[in-house]
Amino acid sequence: MKKLLASVLCLTMIMSLAACNSKKPEQTTAAVSGTTAATSAPASTEPSASAETTVQTNPAMEFIKDRVEKFVVPGETDEDGEKEEDETLVFHIPELQIKGSYAESINKEATKAFDTYKKNINNEDADEMFFGSSYIAYLSKEGILSLVVISHGEYDDNEYKVYNIDTKTGEKVDNARIAQAAGVSDIRKAAMDALQNLYNKMEIFKIKNYKIVLKKGEKKDAQMKDVEKTFSEKNLNDKMQIGLTNEGKMFFISTIDTTAGAEFYNWVYDVNGTSLDDEDNPCWVGEHFPDDEDDEDEGEEDDAFPPLEDDDED
Repeated sequence: MKKLLASVLCLTMIMSLAACNSKKPEQTTAAVSGTTAATSAPASTEPSASAETTVQTNPAMEFIKDRVEKFVVPGETDEDGEKEEDETLVFHIPELQIKGSYAESINKEATKAFDTYKKNINNEDADEMFFGSSYIAYLSKEGILSLVVISHGEYDDNEYKVYNIDTKTGEKVDNARIAQAAGVSDIRKAAMDALQNLYNKMEIFKIKNYKIVLKKGEKKDAQMKDVEKTFSEKNLNDKMQIGLTNEGKMFFISTIDTTAGAEFYNWVYDVNGTSLDDEDNPCWVGEHFPDDEDDEDEGEEDDAFPPLEDDDED
């Protein structure tokens, strides 16, 4: 009886242990599964290392060193003895890292221009007074570096100078070669089409065949005539300032009438009529000049691009 009782007790203990072991795997699995869900979910939302390090750069900057010059213009004191805030002027000067006589001459010209601007900044009678500079740089697949240097005037009266350099030889690339690379046979015609596209994107006037489309009973005013003058051969021709974008599109620099008063401004735009003279352009190098406070107000209209008038408006 003792042996039988001992056997029964041993069997009972074995069955109890087996029952406990059968429950532990379920609990362990649940715990591991919960941990995995908690750690793997955030990992899936983080960008990969390659995505974080991928940066789109402008290939043209391989041949340019950006030289930044800053100096402070002291604020003037008014009649009440209150001093205006000092103004920091920033000049971005492109230094070409290309060997060749033409490339070297561009570097000398850029340095000389900056020295002149700095000298004239406090001279009210100076002929050339600029308050900063920037530039746009492109590199085509043919190895042509197109550099647009922009000198910023006080009232948007900026000056533009384009340089086209062969990165292999450091020598100048003429307009004929630029046109050939862009697949353009007639520079003037391409420039006229591009300017027409630009004006139509502004939505100030509708232009067709380089003429303003008049509404019924409408007559051309002085402003309309000024717009049409911008299509003249004097303004758009085979010797005008042109260049190539990274995609091989031709761009143009010409004087246009923005209809903001009677002023004419220089503008940089591509064959599609897209303005390239924009700080949002990824190929632009320079300061992002802040807009006036009034322009930041919601619904504020840009004076240079007034909307088309409503025909029903009195």
